[in-house]
Amino acid sequence: MPSVLVRTALSLLFAVAAIAPAQPEPPPQRPEPRLIVGDPAPELRIAEWIRGEPVEKFQAGRAYAVEFWATWCGPCIANFPHLSAVQEKHKDRLTVIGVTSEDRAGNTLDAVLATAEKQKDRMRYTVAWDDGRKTTDAYMTAAGQQGIPCAFVIDGEGRIAWIGHPADGAFEKTIAAIIDGTFDAAAAREAAAKNANRAALSAEIERKAAPLVARLRKSWGEGKHDDALALADEIVALNADLMSHVANWKFRALLAELGRPEAAFMYARGLLEGAYKDNAPVLARLAYAIADTPGLAERDLDLALKLAERAVELSKEQDAVLLDTLGLVLQQRGELERAVAVQRKAVEVADSPQMRERLMMTLELYRAELGE
Repeated sequence: MPSVLVRTALSLLFAVAAIAPAQPEPPPQRPEPRLIVGDPAPELRIAEWIRGEPVEKFQAGRAYAVEFWATWCGPCIANFPHLSAVQEKHKDRLTVIGVTSEDRAGNTLDAVLATAEKQKDRMRYTVAWDDGRKTTDAYMTAAGQQGIPCAFVIDGEGRIAWIGHPADGAFEKTIAAIIDGTFDAAAAREAAAKNANRAALSAEIERKAAPLVARLRKSWGEGKHDDALALADEIVALNADLMSHVANWKFRALLAELGRPEAAFMYARGLLEGAYKDNAPVLARLAYAIADTPGLAERDLDLALKLAERAVELSKEQDAVLLDTLGLVLQQRGELERAVAVQRKAVEVADSPQMRERLMMTLELYRAELGE
């Protein structure tokens, strides 16, 4: 079997999914968001424009990306070059605005000014200091967003087109669709509503699962492994898609923690033929675990190939992470020519520069092993 190559950071998405500790009481429900996709974008209420021209109002026909960040936020700072590249790519039709405000974690105006100066070569877009928290509240609080960085894409009619992490591939895709005239506002609003409904359902399922998870953790801690595995099945039965991380935990527990590879492979075959036959991410996680979990006495790479190929089939070969997983399985099987071809496809469909760069690193490793 070929040696295991260093993997890209993307593949860490398929690392062990730990079961979160159960909460003694259901978490308080968040208020319903008052700002959703399709709504008019709130006005920007800015105390100081630190970089770039002031944006007094959103111009018709121009796209905007309002991104909230802070000086203490590592992912925010890491995303500066990405936002700069997006701004430069669409400079004639897009304005990127980084908005930040004072907080208890040390995000002061002096800290922001210092960061903007130090990072000026990486932060080549408009930067603004909020008027108190008026803009932050109008966007982040109203939309129920609690984490940064968070971007709000605004279409040419001044309406919210998308909300999320600016490193998400959908960020750039939405901007491009607005600019080339293919953005479907009605479809975007419908998709956002579905996501909101899924979040509500997820919270309800998690409340139902909490006591079962507590029992599972207790049984596992006491060495009652079979009882814990049976409880995992009860949890998954609540909602297979939403509790897929528990199915993944059971598979990995059998495979690595308990050293029962045959039972693990049998369980994975059942998932492939049953509840997860159409769930590409779950199938890819199983395939990745078989191919890359260290120290396994045996690996069913035939099963891993079936899982990975099904995942790629479901995605119509358009998901870079799933293609990356198939490439890994092929590399482990010694099918290096096909692994290189699949990895090239992954690079081709990658939806962000960061992802493309990481996939290219793996591609070069495969090519070196092939002798290209």
